[in-house]
Amino acid sequence: MSVFTNNIKLSDVQVTSNEPIFSNQSWTGVIHTRSTGIQYYTIQFTMQFEKKYLQEYNAFIAQYSQGAPFNLSLGFYGNYLGTQTKSIQATAASAKGAYQILVASGYTVEVGTLIQFSNHKKIYRVISNSNNVLSIFPNLRQNVVIGEIIKYKGIEGQFMLNNDNDYSLNVGNAMSIQLKATEYLQ
Repeated sequence: MSVFTNNIKLSDVQVTSNEPIFSNQSWTGVIHTRSTGIQYYTIQFTMQFEKKYLQEYNAFIAQYSQGAPFNLSLGFYGNYLGTQTKSIQATAASAKGAYQILVASGYTVEVGTLIQFSNHKKIYRVISNSNNVLSIFPNLRQNVVIGEIIKYKGIEGQFMLNNDNDYSLNVGNAMSIQLKATEYLQ
């Protein structure tokens, strides 16, 4: 559940996938590409609210500006637009570091779908879905157990406000402030 009530509106939401990749072209012309670190999401958003809701903004900043993680919906970016309607579960355990998850026949989602597992909030992207195997990027940050639910609708990330946010606020009848946050990787 997101931390904001309907009193604070979020707009101008920008979600960025940060994927540290190294690429090199050999003398034969072959291009070698490899991941050099963990993938994570950053989000930038504008909070808009009326002056009578300033206390809600102040409470959010007081609670989360010192590095505490908060949950935030990815909005339309986290909505599932595919054809799967059933609940998806892992049919075998997968260890931390693996990139393939076994699922039951007919229980896959389309390539490009964002998913999460019930035991942690990291956001993953499906990069292949053949033969009852979901291949994901990045590799698992936590173990996945047999029967674990794979969430693919209404993805909500866990984020921390960035240190370089400017909390200057022009006080008036209608106020807005732009903030940046980084996915919380536990």
